[in-house]
Amino acid sequence: GLGALLNLTAITLNLHGCKIGNAGLASLAQGLGALRSLTAVNLHLSKCDKIGNIGLISLVQGLGALLNLTAITLNLHGCKIGNAGLASLAQGLGALRSLTAVNLHLSKCDKIGNIGLISLVQGLGAL
Repeated sequence: GLGALLNLTAITLNLHGCKIGNAGLASLAQGLGALRSLTAVNLHLSKCDKIGNIGLISLVQGLGALLNLTAITLNLHGCKIGNAGLASLAQGLGALRSLTAVNLHLSKCDKIGNIGLISLVQGLGAL
């Protein structure tokens, strides 16, 4: 598994359009969380329409273990995340004090509204 790559500092995974859902994303998050030397994570999950708030919350929990993370790109275009998932993401990323670059692609996430966007701004404002 991913845990065998303990010295990895950067990872890019392009899962565009895959049928990965919340459970798959939770497993991926657990594996990523074990890679404590990661400084950069690029996840392309666009059009993975089985990913929702629960999956995003699991991802945030896994990423929370990456205390050396300086850059993250998350492409969530077309995922089924909403305000609760975005709020969790914002809170989790805001807690990663080493972050210096955040790129989020949230187009076509039609369950995100004003509340989610406000949560995002507040959470990232902590950085």
